[in-house]
Amino acid sequence: MRGQLWYIALLIGLMCIIRFSLSAFGYANPPWFMEEVGISLSANPQMPYAIRAWAIRDMVVSVLVILADKTAIKLLLAGCIVIDFTDIVSAYLSGVAGLFGAADGWLLKLTSTAIAALLLELSALILLSIPRKISTQ
Repeated sequence: MRGQLWYIALLIGLMCIIRFSLSAFGYANPPWFMEEVGISLSANPQMPYAIRAWAIRDMVVSVLVILADKTAIKLLLAGCIVIDFTDIVSAYLSGVAGLFGAADGWLLKLTSTAIAALLLELSALILLSIPRKISTQ
């Protein structure tokens, strides 16, 4: 994200804060995270592993985006968009399949940080794709 206009850097920075902070909490304490999103640890004893795998993925992606220069940022943002979109679709399909309770499924879909991150990433990518005049003064 180095060398970006301030408003694009702000969008990317907010996305990275959301992605990294939630992932860090999930990695540090998967049972607490599971309780917060309504997933039973006793019914899903393997879930802490999945949460930690998700958390590592998102923390690494956040660091890569923060360290990226202008040439790599569009590709990384496109990757983030794909990741968040597939997370949202997966949550929806799991809800439709009855893997969540009615309230939990909607809670996960509507309050998902993936939606917030997706909006920020998409906005930043659109802004980065707008051609800019280069000042020669």
